[in-house]
Amino acid sequence: MAKKLYRVGIVGASGISASHPGETPVPFKNRIIDSHVACLSLMERVELVGICDISTNMLDKFRENWSGRWPSAKTYTDYKEMLSKENLDILHVVTSEHLHADITVAAANAGIKGIFCEKPLATSLADADRMIEACESNNAVLIAGYTRRYRLLFHTVRDAIRDGDIGQLGTMVVTLGGRLGLLFRHGTHSIDAMCFFAESDPVKVFASLEGGFEDWDRYKGVGGPKSQEDPGATGYVLFRNGVRGIYNGTKSGFGTNTLQLSGPKGQIYFHLNDRVAKLTTIGDHRNDYIRRTLVPNEYQVQAMLAGFEELVDILENGGTSISSAREGRKTVQIMEGFLKSQQEGGRLIDIPS
Repeated sequence: MAKKLYRVGIVGASGISASHPGETPVPFKNRIIDSHVACLSLMERVELVGICDISTNMLDKFRENWSGRWPSAKTYTDYKEMLSKENLDILHVVTSEHLHADITVAAANAGIKGIFCEKPLATSLADADRMIEACESNNAVLIAGYTRRYRLLFHTVRDAIRDGDIGQLGTMVVTLGGRLGLLFRHGTHSIDAMCFFAESDPVKVFASLEGGFEDWDRYKGVGGPKSQEDPGATGYVLFRNGVRGIYNGTKSGFGTNTLQLSGPKGQIYFHLNDRVAKLTTIGDHRNDYIRRTLVPNEYQVQAMLAGFEELVDILENGGTSISSAREGRKTVQIMEGFLKSQQEGGRLIDIPS
């Protein structure tokens, strides 16, 4: 019996949505590129039938790059029209952060059973909760697009922690700088990483936003990489299991994105885009340090493509996503908590529930 071919639509045709890998020199093939369309093009059981963007220039670029692979894909400037006409099985939401909620709710109510939403899931808890409620009430799978959860290094590091290589995880320190130092745009990945490794719910936070954002009691940006529309922040997160995290995102700092995980027996350090991590433990004598490199296995399917494959598998076989909407909600809680703490003078507060 032939397996089901899934009809896929995309809302948003920006770079992360529809970038093309370009020509690849022989004998190499399928250059790794994290765009939704590029990853879908490698999957046998999906058909991209529609893509929507308010920019006709973006849609023209999509046709230029992808008409050979997806000649029948239709373009739309109104996502509701696409939802009503294309009988979609799966929708990818690849718009500005504050627009995710309305599109996701509309998709779930339209009967679409698989939704992959770019990070962050939402820019407020109210939006995150209505997305989750709409999907759960319509029996739709909603995945938050934290694609680093689908990289093997994350799992190799977490396995080392679970195996006791550093003892009980106690503290985590994120350092995020330069163009990456935007809380909602890029910092959301780092905060989600802390949730991934803590394996617990956040319960308390305090934070201070950079100057110029003192009035931010809620997200006020319009999406995109403009630094004046997304704050840098320094914050503290306490998880229910006692793990403590420090987040330091500074636009004026060095352009890095690192995570340090510490326990009584050792420490793990890596850049979030690295392929390896450094593990340091204590030897038999004081100041005797043992250093080794954590190297994950390599798989041809990982990162964003693995997330898409996981969504299809859950639709067919059930299960829980590595990056479920309820996991994505934790990051929204923390970011909203940072804004609330800023409004209360940077004091320690309970996580918004």
